[in-house]
Amino acid sequence: MTQLDGTLSELAKLRSGSEPIVSLYLDTRWSDEHQRERVRLFVQEKIRKTLGHYADGTPGKEGLERTLRKIQDFVSGLTGQVYEKEKSGLALFACESSGLWRTLFFARPFRPELCTDGFPHLTQLARLADDFEPAIVVAPSQAGADIFHVSLGDLALESHLRGFVPRQEEDQFNSGSGRPGQHYYERQSKDERHQEAFVQKNRKAAVQEVQAVFDHNPGCHLVLVGPSETVAAFERELPERLREQVIARIPRPRQWDNGDGVRADGVVAGAAEAVADHEKQKEQQVIDAVVGQSLRGGLAVMGPDDVVEALNQGRVHKLVLEEDFTLTGWRCDNCDAIGANAETQEVCPYCRGDLKVLQHLGEAMVTRALAEGAEVEIVAHANKLHSYRSVGAFLRQTAQTGLRGASQPWPSAPGASQS
Repeated sequence: MTQLDGTLSELAKLRSGSEPIVSLYLDTRWSDEHQRERVRLFVQEKIRKTLGHYADGTPGKEGLERTLRKIQDFVSGLTGQVYEKEKSGLALFACESSGLWRTLFFARPFRPELCTDGFPHLTQLARLADDFEPAIVVAPSQAGADIFHVSLGDLALESHLRGFVPRQEEDQFNSGSGRPGQHYYERQSKDERHQEAFVQKNRKAAVQEVQAVFDHNPGCHLVLVGPSETVAAFERELPERLREQVIARIPRPRQWDNGDGVRADGVVAGAAEAVADHEKQKEQQVIDAVVGQSLRGGLAVMGPDDVVEALNQGRVHKLVLEEDFTLTGWRCDNCDAIGANAETQEVCPYCRGDLKVLQHLGEAMVTRALAEGAEVEIVAHANKLHSYRSVGAFLRQTAQTGLRGASQPWPSAPGASQS
C-alpha cells in the first residue's frame, strides 16, 4: 500500500470520448540550460508529431490542440524554473473535454514519454510505486534512535529521539584496600547496570515511536542502520509484526555525518538501495510463483490471451508484466473490453461492437488491472516470464462462476449485453 494507490485507481478509471487523454512523463533532473532545452524540444517535437496523426476535422482535434498548447506552456514554465525546482520527475495527465489536468512531481525521474490514448498511460507511475515502496529507516543508539520515513524516493518524515544516558565514572584502582580491586569492580558493575537501565528505557521509547510511524503508514518496510550489536538489540524489542517488515540491516553510511543536506540524501539512498535489493528478490519469487501456479492449474494464467480474458472478467488479483512488453491489441468502443489479437479479430467477441487498434496493449492491461483494484507488478526482463510472451496474472478465481475449471459458454465483459 503506497500513497499512490488511490491516485492510480482514480486515474485508471478515466476514459475519454473523441478527444484523447494526454500522458506526459519527464526527467526533470537538470543542472544547466542545455538539459532544460532538450526537455523543451522533446515536448515540442512530440506535440508536433502527435497533431500530425490527426487530420483536419477529426473529432476531438481542436480540444486536443488546446490541451497540448496548455502542456507546452506548462513545460516552458517548468524548464524556466518557475516552479518545482527541486523535483526530479513529472507525470502529467490532461484532457480538456474531460476537465482533466493532473500534475504529479516526484523525487525520482521518469523515462521521457508523451502519448495520447483513450485512457491514461500508468505503467511508469505503477513502476515507481512498486520499485520505491515506502520504508522506515531506523538508526538506533543508546540514547534512542534517528527515525526516517522514505516514500517514493523522497524523505517524508524525520524524527530524532534522544533520552538521558549517564556517563560511567572513571574510578581508579585502589591499591590500599585490604581486598585489592574489590571496590573498583563493584562500582563498575553497578554503573553498567545503571547505564543499561537508561539505555533499555530509551530503546523502548524508540520502539514505541517506530510503531507509531508504522501504524500511521501501514505496510512500510523497515531498514535498520548501525552496528550489528546495537541493531540486534533494538530488533529484539520490536513486536513480531514489525520484525516481519525488516528487509535490511546495514552499517551506518559515512555520509550521514556530513551535514543535514547530505544526511538526508544518505538516508534516501540507503533506503532506496535496500528496497531495490528486496524488490529484485521479490520479482523473481513472483515470476516463479505465477508460472508455477499456472502450470499446476492453480489460480494463475500466462500469456496475453488468457490474461486479457481474465482482466475483462474482473478475475485478476495481481498482474505481472515485463517492463519491455510491446504487443499491440484491440479495444471495444461499446463494452470497453480489450484483446490481444487485433489482426484476426473483426468485431468484439463479447458484444459484437466495433474495435479500435491498441498500440500499447501493456498500458491497457495495467490500466484495466488498476481500475479493478488489482495489484500491478512491473518486472525486469526475465527469461521464464518472457517465454510466455512477457505477461502473467494471479487470479481471484479460476472462472467467473468461481468454480475451478468451470467457464461460461459465452464470454462476457464489463458493459457487454448478456441477453
